[in-house]
Amino acid sequence: MRTIILLTVLLALPDDVYAWGHDGHKLVCAIAERYLTDEGKLFTNRVNAQGEFLKDGVLSFPESCLWPDKVRYTTRKDSYEHHFINIPISANSVNLGRDCAALTCLPAGIQRSIVYLASSAVGQREMGRQAAALRYLGHFIGDLHQPLHVIDDWGGNKIKVTWFGKETNLHAVWDSGIIAKSGLSYPESLEFLSAVKVRPGAVDLVRWLNDSFHLVRNNAYRHPNGKVVSSGDKLGKAYLDGNKPLVIEQLALAGQRLAAIINATAIGKPPLLLINW
Repeated sequence: MRTIILLTVLLALPDDVYAWGHDGHKLVCAIAERYLTDEGKLFTNRVNAQGEFLKDGVLSFPESCLWPDKVRYTTRKDSYEHHFINIPISANSVNLGRDCAALTCLPAGIQRSIVYLASSAVGQREMGRQAAALRYLGHFIGDLHQPLHVIDDWGGNKIKVTWFGKETNLHAVWDSGIIAKSGLSYPESLEFLSAVKVRPGAVDLVRWLNDSFHLVRNNAYRHPNGKVVSSGDKLGKAYLDGNKPLVIEQLALAGQRLAAIINATAIGKPPLLLINW
């Protein structure tokens, strides 16, 4: 009976339970590993193997980046709103005073994670909090680069579409549909994505948020002919061909930018106070 109840609950969860999908999140964190300095690798391995998570065994960093989605409906419900930011679709850009006044949003979760990682952890509680922060950071940087996590309108979850003949929603198309149809998977696509040439630039969360927001309005929410995607629409090869390069670039950017944050934090120069509300 307990098993039946558990399965019923899991099936009732929203479609975005694994943003970027299992493969997408693991690819982002695995790409980051490729770009870690020696100090960054030592820091990541040490933090990942400390605190409350020791009792469960040490997961690889890519595997650990799935944890935030697994707990946001259960033991860490307070983290739920850190997976997205509701920027009004009618807005021109992010305004944190408007979009994150309560400090419960995606960039707040990222900044909180960096602050914890940059703090010294001397006790079991602090070590556990730091280990969780590393997992959150890896996951949230991935979420930030999935464009439908930076818009209101339920992130496209309510836009019901047909994707290559299968009924789904627009958020799910971007979480895993485009990745799957592009032949991307973990770990098979790691070498390819790690070699993608991108320009990660300096750490700038507001700019990154605005970039993803504009990808939603100009690409995710539009057919190749410019028409707005609406419930009942059919999406297929044309939509895939137009957005596959963007998904590849976003995965590569997320991994390299995550590595930059970890590398800086590992040598005592974290990008603290990224955002001043």
